[in-house]
Amino acid sequence: MPLRCFASSVPADGRPSNQRSAGASRCTALALLAALCVSTGHSQVSSAAARQQRLRDFLAQRQTADGAKPALAREDAQTQHASLLGRNAVRAHNEATTPLTAPWQPLGPSSVQTQLYGSVTGRVTAIALDPNDASGNTVYVGTTGGGVWKSTTVAGPLSGVSFTPLTDTLSVFSINAGSSTIPSLSIGAVAVQPAPNPAVLAGTGDPNDATDSLYGEGILRSTDGGQTWTIATYSQDQIGANTTFHSFAGLSTAALAWSTTSTNLVVAAMAASPQAAIVDAEGTSSVPGLYYSTDSGVTWRMATIYDGSQVVQTPQPLGTGQIGNSATSVVWNATRHLFFAAVRSHGYYSSPDGQTWTRLTVQPGTGLSTANCPVGSNGLGSSNCPLFRGTLAAQPVTGDLYALTIDANDNDQGLWQDLCNAASGSCSNPSPTWSARIDNGALEVGSGSTAILQGSYNLSLAAAPLPSGGTLLLAGTVDVYRCALSASSSSCSLRNTTNAINGCDAPAAVAPAQHAIVASLASASELVLIGNDGGLWRSTDGINQTGPACSASDVQHFDNLNAAIGAGGSLAEIVSFAQDPTEPGTLIAGLGANGSAATSAAATLAP
Repeated sequence: MPLRCFASSVPADGRPSNQRSAGASRCTALALLAALCVSTGHSQVSSAAARQQRLRDFLAQRQTADGAKPALAREDAQTQHASLLGRNAVRAHNEATTPLTAPWQPLGPSSVQTQLYGSVTGRVTAIALDPNDASGNTVYVGTTGGGVWKSTTVAGPLSGVSFTPLTDTLSVFSINAGSSTIPSLSIGAVAVQPAPNPAVLAGTGDPNDATDSLYGEGILRSTDGGQTWTIATYSQDQIGANTTFHSFAGLSTAALAWSTTSTNLVVAAMAASPQAAIVDAEGTSSVPGLYYSTDSGVTWRMATIYDGSQVVQTPQPLGTGQIGNSATSVVWNATRHLFFAAVRSHGYYSSPDGQTWTRLTVQPGTGLSTANCPVGSNGLGSSNCPLFRGTLAAQPVTGDLYALTIDANDNDQGLWQDLCNAASGSCSNPSPTWSARIDNGALEVGSGSTAILQGSYNLSLAAAPLPSGGTLLLAGTVDVYRCALSASSSSCSLRNTTNAINGCDAPAAVAPAQHAIVASLASASELVLIGNDGGLWRSTDGINQTGPACSASDVQHFDNLNAAIGAGGSLAEIVSFAQDPTEPGTLIAGLGANGSAATSAAATLAP
């Protein structure tokens, strides 16, 4: 929802040091006290540096005398605790162990009513429609504060849309079940296998660049529609005669992509987590980059990435000093039968099998040259490379590709298109040529600034076929932009469809900071789902606005789905709360960038 004002800074190794924070949540409360901090798009480096230094000074007080990392010490403690429980070695008050049977009662907040956006819930970071559901009704939603949710009615009448939380209580996170894995309800990516009885994968760790984007512990997997889950917490990499395990703990999952040619093949784009960097949650075995699985996500291996003859990434024994490079996006192009990925401080790469990747000869933007993006020691990227975050979209019918890139200061590197022009099932060029930049600066702050407002935090892209044979292209920054391209055309006039904080007073009533956009290819309507800091919205007409910009009719092209989510539980990220000392039923909760919510009837909120 409301945006915080943070500056973006990246050290020489290209990894994040401190980024923006923007939260989201919801409430069945009586009052919402919204405190907005709208970024102007101008750098506030000194204040951001001061905030980070205060945070580091505070955390330094929690370190041991030998400088051990507290986040890793917590993991060690959980492992030891699980082991003791397994041996019945833990006793409470010198008595036999007993379960904590007293039930906790949820107080919310569930969906909160706001003046500009209607109901809001919490930050939605990932959306995946089930490609096996021809009705377009089945969707999985990943959130920062509430795990994975599911609906089987999302394309139906608004009154019938409902959602169910899937990951609130998982045995893979239960210490009583013998798990030593730190629980994580922070989801960065969700993907559904394009096959009957599909596996559903949910990558933990929010990749959006903010200090409250919580790091993850691995990749969750379900084969029964989300009823039960397992988790993969590391890759298993054969190096000579030895197997090396690279941990996913402390990383975030930027994207997951399935092959439609070999449906057991899936690729994960793993990114460094700003929060993990601050609290030292990454171990030496946690390496961001590209990983692949050939058994539908049961086991994972680190990929090998080449820039010409130079190695950007390859499995190495622990202790070699390998740091890795964040992979910020990955997609499957069904026409080219290739994966495509964006790798921070390096460029864009492709692979036929997820295992071996090569740098694209032509990059989407002249700044992504090998001179600007050289391969450093042990594969490290260059801070001069103008790719801090890149996002990709592949049109599944035409094979056209789209790439949107920002540098470390959120400066726009362009929205680029590669036309496949397929004939006899193959594209006219064996590799993308990125011949057209189609954004014309429409996504930028303007007034002399080429920055995309909070681009390192909110950047999403989707491309879907139109009934006419063209492409519906949607770009998410603070707002949602739309253009309809004719078949084999590069003519694109991007329209701001939401105008959340630019002075128009949000006529579409859609919250800002767009993290996830998908469009249905199967339903009879042109279904679009949008996830942002305020929650989840949909359009059933492809956001086909025809009036002037900032029209009062803009809201008619969106449905707010947050009341439906709120009926199933809470996504709220509670940063603090207080109780009235004389009225115990009166609570006020801090909801991060969504302000505050209060109730005077806390005792009656529980079921």
